[in-house]
Amino acid sequence: MNPIFVITLSAVFVALAMASPIELTEDQKALTKQYGEQCAKEVNLTEEEVAKVKAKDFKSPSENIKCFANCFFEKVGTLKDGVVQEEVVLKKLGALIGEEKTREALTKCGGIKGENNCDTATKLHECFESFKPIEVQA
Repeated sequence: MNPIFVITLSAVFVALAMASPIELTEDQKALTKQYGEQCAKEVNLTEEEVAKVKAKDFKSPSENIKCFANCFFEKVGTLKDGVVQEEVVLKKLGALIGEEKTREALTKCGGIKGENNCDTATKLHECFESFKPIEVQA
């Protein structure tokens, strides 16, 4: 899997809501790559699906893309069995964008539920993305 894809995807999923670009540490990049590769294998992302995610094309995502999002969030620890893990989000995301912005995102997005865990992850991603006023820098 393309490392740039994984890093970009991680910035999207890990950063979620932000006011400025987030620079990932080398350790974060390595973990992100590992999680991305594991999840892509677990859900059997096709090359076409990889290309869609890479292009940030989340309009009408396939079930595989939705499940990739769920897998990634679960590995990061921000989602467990379809439930946002607020303390983990506050710790990980709060350290990057600030506690106040993170709490604002959690208030708006934290209770979102989809038809299943994969759909929930995708809907959460969409909600958290609404807090991102500028492009993510990976």
